[in-house]
Amino acid sequence: MKSSTDIRARITPDSTAADEAKARRYSSITRNEWRSLSLAGLGWTFESYDSFLLSLLLPVLAMQFGLSKAEAGLFTSVTAAGQIGGGIVFGYVSDRIGRVRTAMLCIAIYSLFSGLLSLAPNGTWFAITRFCGALGMGGMWTSGAALVAETWNASRRGKGGALMQMGLPVGAILSIAIAGIVGNAFGGLTGDGWRILFLIGALPFFILFLVARKTPEPTIWRERKRAAATAESIDFAPAAKANVRGMVLAFSFIFFLQYLYWGVFTWTPTFLQVVKHLDFLHSLKFVLALQFGAIAGFLLFSAFVDRWGRRPMFFGYLVVGAIAVGVYITADTSVPLMIAIFLTGFGVNGIFAGSGPFLAEIIGDTKSRGFLMGLAYNGGRLGGFLAPIVIGALASTSGGFTLGLATTIVAFAAAGVVVLIAPETRGRSLK
Repeated sequence: MKSSTDIRARITPDSTAADEAKARRYSSITRNEWRSLSLAGLGWTFESYDSFLLSLLLPVLAMQFGLSKAEAGLFTSVTAAGQIGGGIVFGYVSDRIGRVRTAMLCIAIYSLFSGLLSLAPNGTWFAITRFCGALGMGGMWTSGAALVAETWNASRRGKGGALMQMGLPVGAILSIAIAGIVGNAFGGLTGDGWRILFLIGALPFFILFLVARKTPEPTIWRERKRAAATAESIDFAPAAKANVRGMVLAFSFIFFLQYLYWGVFTWTPTFLQVVKHLDFLHSLKFVLALQFGAIAGFLLFSAFVDRWGRRPMFFGYLVVGAIAVGVYITADTSVPLMIAIFLTGFGVNGIFAGSGPFLAEIIGDTKSRGFLMGLAYNGGRLGGFLAPIVIGALASTSGGFTLGLATTIVAFAAAGVVVLIAPETRGRSLK
């Protein structure tokens, strides 16, 4: 006769698996989890609108201010520099005043300076104003990613992070749609057309203010603040020192992803016009394919990351992205080019779906999680700072432009090495 212990031994694994599967369902998501996702996801969406708008408008701005491609590329590098600084500084701020408060502060900053870009009389004004707005952009990701990571249950944290990151392609599609509407209304984006687009970027603060008022700070953060009567300084105790390897892996991974993203997405509109000889409106169809590919990538990532794990998903997306970029920069006919661009969006953009939860998990438990996530993610934006400069410098000829984009293949390989070295963090609890 079997004992109750034997019976439990047979039942428990299946029951645990069933419980985990149930916890991953959308029906199990709590109200506070949805609220944190709404604030972080919409804040990231509007930031993406602002970021991708610059990519769309680089040819227009170069003509408007009389700049070369390399000089226009500096606008993107200035943006990356501001995001690096803002992400690190506001990561520290979010550890002190809270994720929600910091997110709204950052939204206010990038909304204000986006509106001021519409008044830019020259390239210098534009660059300075863009840098100031980018401080808020970098801080928004850090505070939003920490908010979602600390609010969502460990069994579905990957799903929450992926849904937040989906704001990246949604914001880009929003910028393309609004650019099309404004372009038609004003007979193009030169003149006042591009100014209207940046003026629209001032609206997110007013849209998200009410969302933030109904979003509570994570329980983890509130409990830590109550217990933290001691040490206001960053904790570099032995437990924190032991995770230096995690920080290095996180920084390296994000560095290569940022190089890929900014290298491909910054120059795609211009590459399609200069090398593939597409007019602006025709090229937008391919840019849209890029973004819809990204949405597909995010949705697939959110569906399987908590089931299969971080490492298999990352590695698979890198392989798809590398092959797609190779075809994209060499294809000469429309159909292969469209398919390659769709899969480029799927791999290059979709892989960011796991970045927030992965950073929170690999960094581990620390009262300085926001600061360290900001340091890893936004320090990794150095890759985004370098990519536009490198590719822009090589883009003086069609062949050089193609060679510049081909440098992203090296970044794919390097990111793959990091993934192979990194530990699997699926289901890791946070305190």
